[in-house]
Amino acid sequence: MVVEHGAKGWNFIASKLPGRVGKQCRERWHNHLDPSIVKNKWTLEEDKKLMSLFLQFGKKWSLIAKHMPGRTDNTIKNRFNSALKMHNSFQEYIDYK
Repeated sequence: MVVEHGAKGWNFIASKLPGRVGKQCRERWHNHLDPSIVKNKWTLEEDKKLMSLFLQFGKKWSLIAKHMPGRTDNTIKNRFNSALKMHNSFQEYIDYK
């Protein structure tokens, strides 16, 4: 549907998918299906860049995502939070790696 109609008009696209609403379709596309999304394992360089951008912008995930092509704001937020849960601080995590 996105190939035919573009990444817009989510309510129309949802009307062709029973049980879905436009917001669900949009989020599914932007967070999972868009072919430009990088799904590879996070590298140490990406983790360092994430830490640097977090120190600069705080929890403004969409702003950070603009500086990390291919990584979605949702993926960035999840990466940051999971790294913090694994270690006392993100910097400790980077030092560990």
